[in-house]
Amino acid sequence: MILLAILALGLVVSLLTGGRIERLANVHFRYSYLILIALWVQILIFSRWWQSTIGHPVVSSGLYIASMLLLAITCWLNRHVPGIVLLGIGLLLNSAVIVANGGYMPTSLQALRTAGIIAPDATLDAARATNSSLIDENTLLWFLGDIMAIPSRIPLANIFSIGDVVIGLGAIRFLFANMRGASPAEPNDSPTTPSPATDEPVSTAKQE
Repeated sequence: MILLAILALGLVVSLLTGGRIERLANVHFRYSYLILIALWVQILIFSRWWQSTIGHPVVSSGLYIASMLLLAITCWLNRHVPGIVLLGIGLLLNSAVIVANGGYMPTSLQALRTAGIIAPDATLDAARATNSSLIDENTLLWFLGDIMAIPSRIPLANIFSIGDVVIGLGAIRFLFANMRGASPAEPNDSPTTPSPATDEPVSTAKQE
């Protein structure tokens, strides 16, 4: 939800500062189908059907890691697009901490409480279905986990990581650069045709 909020904010600001949504159609993005595959895998492994029929933690974690790496690879292949490098760095930060902790995103108990996601006396067993695990003394790279939170009294309260922040910055950079740039159809982008030059001044006087 935090990423959706950042995207919405970036979209609104871009529009208010002269950006146009139709310019996004001019972005040359390679291998975009890989993003759809990665997102489809994540939707599948977090679905109720998967959790009730397969739900093997090793398989689920492996597929989740593979989907994250697939997104990072897609970002690398499209590094020429403004904002994509930041998106890729954010994905790699999230992937690093998830891989280091067996396929689970380390989550701060205090952050969960601050965001109002769990009650003070609740356990985190149910959170494993959403690829989370509680941070403890054995957690590796815990500082890259979901340790920050938007308080529950604020709309869209949720927890997030440093990687999520970097992804959000990349998304804002992408929208600003690609919505505010001139599109090929606009006159400013077309080469200026010089006016025919004349060797002699044109006289407006009537000749006898």
